[in-house]
Amino acid sequence: MALLLTSTSVFAQDAQQQNTRETAADDTSRADIIVTGIRKSLADSLAVKRDSAQVVDAISAEDVGKFPDKNIGEALQRITGVQITRSGGEGQAITIRGADASLNRVEINGQSALSTSIAAAAGNGSNRAVDFRDLPAEFVSRLEVLKSATPDMTEGGLGGTVRIITRRPFDSKEGYLAGSAQGIYNELADKVDPKFAVIGSKLFAHDTIGVLLSGTYEEPTIRYDQARTTGWRQVETTQPATPAAQNCLSGRNQARCVDLDGSGFGDFYPDIPRYITATEPTKRYALNGILEWRPSDDFRAYVEGTYTRSDTTSDDQYLQLSTTQSVANGGIDPTGVVIRDETAQTVTFVNSSNPGSGPSVNYRSVIGSLNRRTFNGILGAEWTTGKFKLSARGTYAASRVLNDEVDVTASVSGKDALPWITIDYNNPQNAPNIILPIDTTTTEGINTLSVEARPRLNKQRETGAKFDAEYKPDESGFLTSLKSGVELNQLVSSSRFQNAVYTLNGITGQTTLTRSGVTGTQVLATTTPAAQLAKIQDLLNTYGGMGDGSFFKTGDLGFSGIDRWWNLGDNLANEVGIPDPYTSISPLDTYKVRESTIAGYFQGSFNLDLGFDLSGVVGARLVHTRTVSSGSQSTDGVITPARYTGEYTVLLPSLNLRSEVIPRKLVVRATASDVLARPAPSQMAPNVRLDSVALTGSRGNPGLKPYRAWQYDLGFEYYLSRTNYVSVTAFRKDIKSFIDTQSQEEEIDGQVYTIRLPVNGTQHVTIQGFEAGAQLGLDFLPGLLSNLGVTANYTFNSDSGYEGKDYFTGGSLPFPGVSRNSYNASVFYDDGRFAIRGSYNWRSRYLINAVDRGNNPSFGESFGQFDASASYVINPHVSVFLEGVNLTDSTRIENANSIYRRNVIETYGRRVYFGVRAKL
Repeated sequence: MALLLTSTSVFAQDAQQQNTRETAADDTSRADIIVTGIRKSLADSLAVKRDSAQVVDAISAEDVGKFPDKNIGEALQRITGVQITRSGGEGQAITIRGADASLNRVEINGQSALSTSIAAAAGNGSNRAVDFRDLPAEFVSRLEVLKSATPDMTEGGLGGTVRIITRRPFDSKEGYLAGSAQGIYNELADKVDPKFAVIGSKLFAHDTIGVLLSGTYEEPTIRYDQARTTGWRQVETTQPATPAAQNCLSGRNQARCVDLDGSGFGDFYPDIPRYITATEPTKRYALNGILEWRPSDDFRAYVEGTYTRSDTTSDDQYLQLSTTQSVANGGIDPTGVVIRDETAQTVTFVNSSNPGSGPSVNYRSVIGSLNRRTFNGILGAEWTTGKFKLSARGTYAASRVLNDEVDVTASVSGKDALPWITIDYNNPQNAPNIILPIDTTTTEGINTLSVEARPRLNKQRETGAKFDAEYKPDESGFLTSLKSGVELNQLVSSSRFQNAVYTLNGITGQTTLTRSGVTGTQVLATTTPAAQLAKIQDLLNTYGGMGDGSFFKTGDLGFSGIDRWWNLGDNLANEVGIPDPYTSISPLDTYKVRESTIAGYFQGSFNLDLGFDLSGVVGARLVHTRTVSSGSQSTDGVITPARYTGEYTVLLPSLNLRSEVIPRKLVVRATASDVLARPAPSQMAPNVRLDSVALTGSRGNPGLKPYRAWQYDLGFEYYLSRTNYVSVTAFRKDIKSFIDTQSQEEEIDGQVYTIRLPVNGTQHVTIQGFEAGAQLGLDFLPGLLSNLGVTANYTFNSDSGYEGKDYFTGGSLPFPGVSRNSYNASVFYDDGRFAIRGSYNWRSRYLINAVDRGNNPSFGESFGQFDASASYVINPHVSVFLEGVNLTDSTRIENANSIYRRNVIETYGRRVYFGVRAKL
């Protein structure tokens, strides 16, 4: 089979230990079966699993370049307890046993992988979530997800640690050159894009020097459509122009809220309903190189590096409505409102306001570029002398991501141009059906035009050093290993946001420039409204136009409505003039956080004969962390520099036990470990970020302490053969020093804002559940049926103690990111030449944010997706393949705690990959 998926619990070991265990496992298996292809990898994984002490799930590549799924994130979703989040249909980030992506650690060959997460909006600074889209699967030999900790592991994974293990030159004594060429068909974009990969390895100097080089290049067109409602708000009856500042919203005084159905609870009204068609052509490059020297079996030295680069050109077209102040400037037509679950399902906003206020229709283009760069470099050596093994390594990692976003917006406002707007959610998908009195395929009624440049630059840099010493005593004792070491790391994270806007105003006749909060007149002179309006219309008709595609042509939107609208774009932006945002920064959204750690550990491995075999690893890790956060703050409108320091020391003990109750058949495991995950750098920044329209904001907290948790596992594994097994593992995670989001009212520069900030709560959250897995090769069946096999796993999560509440009802919320149920199932056929696999992945509803826009919680609805692959081996050197992703054409949905308050309905269609692999 061209692509192999194996999900098992394995113990991280070096290549020599793994080969030894594989041989031992083969000795116990039936000699009359020749194990190849998928079954060989299944057997190898189970041989490792039998001897493991930690709980580690793994996925292996069957051969060079034959890794499952299309990126590392999508491959990890097949592992028990792992759920995936997507961006434009591509696997982007993962949660492990309910722990958010920023609470998990990701390593490339033992070194930190840094975050490239970013958005242009204020407050979207750096965090710790790793974006897997740019890490090519072709580099990978094996992925491991470690769910229990040992003292020699670098701390930082509350949910777990993902180890990305690349191929190395000494993996094979024979040199090789392998590669693949493939086409990628995106159904929604309706085009085919190329992808190429190559990898080569060779040993020199009497097999003492090994060199491996690999590279990939691809040009995927990311394409997705969204029917979106930014939030749902209750509206104040007396002064609805500023609902966030009134008692209806902030005081939760339902008597002061608009309540058309008379239920005693204020109605929720849609805030910024919009349609989005996103087209994002992307170029991705990746290089990996390893030089390794092994003059003897006792010594090795190596230098290695991995570089990734991604360049995306954005052309995202929006049709969006501004409804935040609609009630204040005309109101709602009460005769047409339909209320379900306290939510306006059909609502018409009547406009009695002058242009520039009240409801509006906005044609918006988000253009520009998104550029991501990462580098990981390692220099290290290992030396074994007698009973001692010494190792040392120095590391350097860097990431840089620039969202050079430009927004072009043309607006229709005023009672004459826009007397009313209707939004109807009364359809099978509860999606916003926008109904307008204007023709969206023309420039009818447009009276303002603006171009906004708002680049954000996030950077991270980590330098580190690690020294380890291991002593292996005589085999006669119960101690099998004593190990200690020290590790030093320094992570520097920074974020810079800048902003400038040009506005052509056909209402006032003015052309203004706003740069980082300072407003002035542009070089163009003030003209009459009629002249400015004529200029706007001329620009729109000359440089704008209709888009190429129709809205939501894949997926199910639930109705047929507006599917095209007037598009703006880079030609129009260039003609209007893109303002220079770099003349000043946005100081309240610019910061740097330095985090320095020093850690030492000691651990012992043992093997006891108590009438049954009992082995394990026990020890502790001591970590000291010091942080320095610098940025700016605003007091009474005056911006001043701010700098804070913090430090803490923690002891992290751990115990991992393993026992073979029935030799080579039944294995029982038990683990207990104390783990931590540090706050995101943006959470520790001393900055305040404000939304002056919604009267909301957020601030960082430099005094945050890390998440802490005790976690436990108890597992049972029964091996039916070398390839077949069933297992069940119960787990529990007791989280303390919890970081939660608190909402509070603050008066800033004369306005009352609802401010969200991270705080260390006193709550103790427990996440517990169980994982069940099985894999079965049906080689006991006759004929062609013996080539069949199945793999499956299921995870159940429950949580208690989380103090997050629904802002309005006070009802309890689940722990963010936790799906109560999730499962994966795969069926495969492999006869040595032809192989086919079908896989389905599903997760249930989960909380995204406890307090989102409008103070509602936001949820991701249950989601499932079916993928399949097929391959044919033409000869030992060449194979062809065909793969499909999201063949069910599934739609991703988010809501504000009700199916009648849907925030996001997204379609990204199917993707098909086809190509050829070759190996020399």
